[in-house]
Amino acid sequence: MVTDMKLEELIDINVLQEVQDIFAKSTGVAAVTVDYEGKPVTNPSNFTDFCTELRKNPKWREKCYKCDAYGGIQSLINREPHIYKCHAGLYDFSVPIVIDNNYVGAILGGQAKLIDEDECDEKTGAFGKLSKWSGEKLTKCYNSIGQKKFEDVESAAYLIYKISTYMVEHKFVNMVKKELLDTQMKLTEEESKRRNLEKVLKESELKALQYQVNPHFMFNALNTIQNLAYLEDAPKTQDIIHSFSDLIKYSLRNEDTKTTYVYDEINYIKSYMNIQKARFGDKINYSIDIDKKYYDLKCPFMILQPILENFVKYVVERSVDTAEINIKGYESGNDFVLEIMDNGEGISTEKIRRILEGYDYKNKGQSTGLYNINQRLVDLYGKEYGLQMYSANFKATGLITSIKIPMVEVKNNV
Repeated sequence: MVTDMKLEELIDINVLQEVQDIFAKSTGVAAVTVDYEGKPVTNPSNFTDFCTELRKNPKWREKCYKCDAYGGIQSLINREPHIYKCHAGLYDFSVPIVIDNNYVGAILGGQAKLIDEDECDEKTGAFGKLSKWSGEKLTKCYNSIGQKKFEDVESAAYLIYKISTYMVEHKFVNMVKKELLDTQMKLTEEESKRRNLEKVLKESELKALQYQVNPHFMFNALNTIQNLAYLEDAPKTQDIIHSFSDLIKYSLRNEDTKTTYVYDEINYIKSYMNIQKARFGDKINYSIDIDKKYYDLKCPFMILQPILENFVKYVVERSVDTAEINIKGYESGNDFVLEIMDNGEGISTEKIRRILEGYDYKNKGQSTGLYNINQRLVDLYGKEYGLQMYSANFKATGLITSIKIPMVEVKNNV
């Protein structure tokens, strides 16, 4: 497998710089990315005048570097973002970039004052003794720094953590797949080894699905946040940031599982569609009609997101009218059915056959998400639970997609 990886090999630095700049401007925190040796690979984004001025002094600059090193070590030890108070009295965070147990770099950020500082002592680390910096210019710059809540800094840290993880994971999965395919060519005559390879490939495909919040959606979401931050002073921007953070945290929380609960999927979809509503406004409408008694029913993880992503790509972005999608859930015998219906142009019967049989995926690299849903349903529950897609009147009544799940694992006797 891939070893001795470098950050530059796993990520497009120019794209990373763009994402980092948008992130810093949208959240109001500073950010810079460093490699595993602590060397910057991006230019600093949104650094405060105070920190820029402070680092002009060799004495304070050395302490700033030690703070950065401390944060990096703590985040690497915990394998998650670490928030701490720096020597100058501001709150910083360090986000580790780890892939396949290899530490390849970190994103350092923050430079913020906390409104609720007194309540956060147990939640944050402390670099050490505070420095007694002074000077009229430094004081003026320090006083100009706005205050934030701890949860806003924490959300920003986890947001850039997930984005950076996605970017390197996406490239890494492709590298792994290439190696697996190369290996497959050498194992065609060894049946037992071939089966083991197929198992690894399936796991890789599931991993790829978890990171299928593709760059197109991610960059649009960040640009939406940036534009809202510029145009207005808080509420909608906070709503979008929280929706995106919830979306990111959900994906992170379920990295090693194949199933979740209907309740969690609904919350994920609401966050996803909240962001799309911010992008498209009245051009997009959606509804969810699922009785709460089904919320504790187990279902495959991220089973709806690829369907909604296709809806945005092929219906919303191509339509001049209002695009609508409705999600409802109901019992059918011993099964629970999720039915998703849109008002797009629909899909021909032949196209549906090519999608579900994997022809488009294997020969054209298309319809990966829908094919993956079908395969996971079959793998989990059997052939009779494969994905159902139907256009009652092609180019007239849109597409109906049905997901059938056996009602066997339900909490609270639902």
